[in-house]
Amino acid sequence: MTKTILITGATDGIGLATAELLHARGLDLLLHGRSEAKLERTRALLNGSPGRGRVTTYRADLSSVVSARGLVDKILREEPQLDVLINNAGVFAMADPGTDEGLDARFAVNTLAPYVLACGLAGRLGPQGRIVNLSSAAQAPVSIDALTGRERLSDDQAYAQSKLALTMWTRALAAR
Repeated sequence: MTKTILITGATDGIGLATAELLHARGLDLLLHGRSEAKLERTRALLNGSPGRGRVTTYRADLSSVVSARGLVDKILREEPQLDVLINNAGVFAMADPGTDEGLDARFAVNTLAPYVLACGLAGRLGPQGRIVNLSSAAQAPVSIDALTGRERLSDDQAYAQSKLALTMWTRALAAR
C-alpha cells in the first residue's frame, strides 16, 4: 500500500518542491493551500508530471484555529489513511497580523495550526505515522501574551517566537 502524505503550504516554495519530489516517487498526496486557484495550478502541475500517486487538495486558512479544526474534520471524514503530516505552511510578515479570533496570524499559522493538525490527526497517523514540523534557526523566547494575541510584536520577533513555540511543543509531543 502506498503512503499518504499531507503537506500544508504546498502551493509554492518548500511545500511545492516537497510535493513534486514525493509525487515523482508515487506517493499519494493531500495538498493544503489557502488559494483554490493555486491549489488547482499545483494539482495540474503534478498531474502533468511523471508520478503515479493520487493528488487531492484541501483549502483552509490556517490563520484561523476554527478553519484548522475544519481541515482536520474534513480529512478525517474523507481520508481513510494518513501516514505522514508535514506542517510546512508558515508566514513571516503581514501588514495586519490580527485575526478575527483575536490572535496574531503569525502565531496561528506557524504554531497553533500545526498543533491543531498534529493533535487532531495523530489517531489517524497511528504508531508508525510521522509528523514533520518545519521550523527555523530564527528563534526567540516566547511571550505568552504574544502567543495569545494580547501583545503586538514586530515581524522578526513574532516569527522567531512562533518558531521556538513550534519547536517546544514538537519536542514535548515527541517525548510522549
